[in-house]
Amino acid sequence: MRIFVTGATGFIGAHFVERAVAEGHEVIGLYRSDGAKHRAVIERLRAHGASLRRGDVLKPESFADMVKGSDSVCHFAAAFRESGADESYFRRMNVEGTSNVARAAAAAGVKRFVQCGTAGIYGQRVAGTIDESTPIRPWNSYERSKLAADEQVRDIATSAGMEYVILRPTAVYGPRDERLLKLFRSVQKGRFPLFGPGEGRRHMIYVTDLADAFLRACTAPMAANQELIVAGPKAVPLREMLETIAQAANRPVFGPRLPLKPMLALAAVVEDTCKVLNINPPIYRRRMDFYLNDAAFDSRQAQAVLGWQPKVDLAEGFAATLSALRQERGSAAVNAVAQAFAFLTLITMFATDP
Repeated sequence: MRIFVTGATGFIGAHFVERAVAEGHEVIGLYRSDGAKHRAVIERLRAHGASLRRGDVLKPESFADMVKGSDSVCHFAAAFRESGADESYFRRMNVEGTSNVARAAAAAGVKRFVQCGTAGIYGQRVAGTIDESTPIRPWNSYERSKLAADEQVRDIATSAGMEYVILRPTAVYGPRDERLLKLFRSVQKGRFPLFGPGEGRRHMIYVTDLADAFLRACTAPMAANQELIVAGPKAVPLREMLETIAQAANRPVFGPRLPLKPMLALAAVVEDTCKVLNINPPIYRRRMDFYLNDAAFDSRQAQAVLGWQPKVDLAEGFAATLSALRQERGSAAVNAVAQAFAFLTLITMFATDP
């Protein structure tokens, strides 16, 4: 199968490309940036056998020819809560960008379009267990834009007679994830503060389990024109999640436990004061949502439709994530030493040159 992938060098996209290539599929990947932090990913994916090219989902001419001949499209490229981004930025990147990719797929005669949505559209604090029938309550600009992008996929695919699948993952984690990097590093040092009792449920999914779900969504007959929640094995309270990370890091505690209400009040004061001063606040109301959120998800429909099962529990997933972080840190240290040695060697050569 030939698969066109957007956001191919991103966290989820790169893991998907690796999985698809390992399964023998031909992958044509689109990436937006070839900056320093992306080059290693690009080289690794090409070494695996993927064909990659730079382009922009806001510029259809940069990728339209790449879509031709594809059996399916997996669309991962998206803006994700970039600092300082406003509503219009998310709509442009996530809605307009998705529309461009979906239209290119339809024009190329692609059989199936697989969209990466988000389970966050159902709300951040929801009693009981969320499934596909739960009322939709997008919480912020990102989630509103992703919901609008899903609507574009549905409309464009239906009009063109193209099958679509919208997968809505819960919080994704795993090796090479930069979004939770600070959390993992703070817990490793025993410095992550828990404000309040930490009873709100967190439902995470390991990135390779998610990649497996997306690959199955490309071909599973029953998945056509379905919108499915994809979640990990179980939801756990925030306190238990932090304790599990600490155990994986061989730390006796994850950090101090502090009262929540004073911190909520402080965040509000700091945010309002910084707004008047026109500076970025170090803490703000939305950052404290981390301690207030509470949601659990039911992914039985995805499991039945895709013939899929999440395999990695939190203990195993956190251990693998921390191991990858240690390896990255070790590689960075080795590279720094090698660069320093090379520099000193060069200086010595010039100093001793007759």
